[in-house]
Amino acid sequence: MAYAVVIPAGSGDVQVDTGDVNLVGYSARETAAAVATVVIRDGTTNSDPQRVFINLTASASETRMVPSVGFATGVRVNRTAGSTELVLFLA
Repeated sequence: MAYAVVIPAGSGDVQVDTGDVNLVGYSARETAAAVATVVIRDGTTNSDPQRVFINLTASASETRMVPSVGFATGVRVNRTAGSTELVLFLA
């Protein structure tokens, strides 16, 4: 069963989970009226493998269900530009 993890608005990176988990969707909103870029990585550092890219224009939002994306060692949200708030749907 999928569950939601809320990541509050901000520009800093966030360690969401550690261990084996699957991403099945996300909802993202840009919160600073500027472009925003988020990389969701498999691991615990910003140099770990990239799994999902989210690019948002100013004041944009999007919700997507994705084919199950496996994360072996953790889910890390690497905010590389702008400010966002997110909800990740994990299973």
